[in-house]
Amino acid sequence: MLKTARLTLLLSLSLLLPVPASADQAAAEAAYQQGAWELAAYEAQSLETADGYAFAAGALLAKLMVDVDTEDRKALAERAIDLAEYALHLDEDNLEARLRLAGALGFRGRYMSGWRAYLTRLPQRGRTLLEEVVARQPDNAWALGMLGAWHLEVARRGGSRGLNALDASVEAGMGYYSQAIAIDPDSPAPRYFEALGLAALDEPAYQSRIRELVESARALEPRDAFDAAILAELDEFATYLGDRRAASYWADARLER
Repeated sequence: MLKTARLTLLLSLSLLLPVPASADQAAAEAAYQQGAWELAAYEAQSLETADGYAFAAGALLAKLMVDVDTEDRKALAERAIDLAEYALHLDEDNLEARLRLAGALGFRGRYMSGWRAYLTRLPQRGRTLLEEVVARQPDNAWALGMLGAWHLEVARRGGSRGLNALDASVEAGMGYYSQAIAIDPDSPAPRYFEALGLAALDEPAYQSRIRELVESARALEPRDAFDAAILAELDEFATYLGDRRAASYWADARLER
């Protein structure tokens, strides 16, 4: 009942917004390419379609992922959840909405204790959504990379107890990331986030892999504003790699944002 009321309210509010004459998918995509995440979300939401709401959620997630100074990040994550859930309300088979909902739920879980997230089944639901996408789109690099992030985040926040409770592993996370990199070798994102996840664990065994990921990612050219932001963060992260503890501290702090 509450969920239905929330989705109805979201739709009602969206209908009160003036729809710009130029509102179309191309406008949303152009704003995304330029890093105007809020504008991209607005343009996409104005389409009032499942794909549009899913794209809008993805634009807000991009902002959360690369604009670490964004204020009220918790509220932004909740907006992304609302948009993705409404997309699924319109089209329950929409895979992009599943993908974006999983990502937004991950941010919701980040802003609460690990134990509370576990009890409210946020990580379990996120994993299920991602595995549903991969089952139907095994070459979806975003979904594979996010599954990799899911496993490494369980290791970072829950340690061995969390890994056992959620049937997760660092090895599985690295395997998913490797698949994502193979499918989309021109994207710096999976390399960067795998390196961050491994660095946060502060294990000597992963240091060579971290360096390899960072060096190969920094050799790539940005394709859009998202890639450019990732590469800028990589340049900063690279300055800490000479000190394992400093790199781990920086990565852990970055993953808490």
